[in-house]
Amino acid sequence: MNYPALVISSLALAFTIISFWWMNWRRGKLIVGEPRSYAARGSQADNLIITLPLVFYNDGAAAIVVQNLRLLLLHEGPEAQALFFNATLEKLLKDEGRAFATQFPVRGREAVTLICEFQRGPGNLLFEAKRYPIELQAILDDNKKWKKLCGFDLRVTEAAAPILNRQYVAHDNQAP
Repeated sequence: MNYPALVISSLALAFTIISFWWMNWRRGKLIVGEPRSYAARGSQADNLIITLPLVFYNDGAAAIVVQNLRLLLLHEGPEAQALFFNATLEKLLKDEGRAFATQFPVRGREAVTLICEFQRGPGNLLFEAKRYPIELQAILDDNKKWKKLCGFDLRVTEAAAPILNRQYVAHDNQAP
């Protein structure tokens, strides 16, 4: 019997099967980058609104379905009420192209850009000049538990804080 030929052909078959799985069926990780800008309006009694342009990238081969999103303001502690995913927008601060929040797929090795609006009522937050640590969480595919997608700081400057508490406006989220 020719053992080297058997070993080589077996390794070639294993390589083919693993490569096919890697390129077509592998579950990836959903990567979300820190938003470059944001729109917000703080309020004690009315709704707190935070709108973020987000990019979701799936580094795997199989599609990932985002069932729901939420924002946690980490400075409020573990008992804080989350901001729920309320709507998607075509343009920041514009109501045209506004749609109710819904599930969305992120195909394998592709990116999806969405402007996501999050709200909670009552707001219980008046913005001050500081960094607000935020965690974006999601329910993915058929899971029932919230999973952390990313964490970042919402940067509120000295000049922006009073404006954010009076009206819904856009701001740069880059470090000064």
